[in-house]
Amino acid sequence: MTSIGTAMTSAVDDGEAGFTLVEVIVALAMLSLGLTLVMSLFSTGLLRTGMAERLAGAVSLAQSVLAQVGPVIPLRTEARAGTEANGYQWRLTMQPYRPVQGGDVRTVELYQVSVQVGWLEGQDPRSFALSTLRLGPRATKSP
Repeated sequence: MTSIGTAMTSAVDDGEAGFTLVEVIVALAMLSLGLTLVMSLFSTGLLRTGMAERLAGAVSLAQSVLAQVGPVIPLRTEARAGTEANGYQWRLTMQPYRPVQGGDVRTVELYQVSVQVGWLEGQDPRSFALSTLRLGPRATKSP
């Protein structure tokens, strides 16, 4: 029969009592690498979310300007521009899609209406454009 002291000494002598310093260092290195990757993904996600929000704002502004053509902005050959308080700049152009020949007596004409919205993303300029066709009164030529 063995005593309790000898049973404990043989367990410690077998090297099964705990982790070695090398194992602890490797585990901490793996943990720090994993945390670095997770934080990198998190910061990239936040950056992409901000870019998506700015693009959504530009799309909303372009749709809003296009919706004003007809009810608020008269449909004619023209170019307009504006700046919004949130840093967006827009440019609206309206021109005949295919100018009709002089002998045509139609009273309506097809217009190409385009809106381009620009903004700065950090130091990089970004832009978004929408274009549509609208039916409106025929452009008259001034003498």
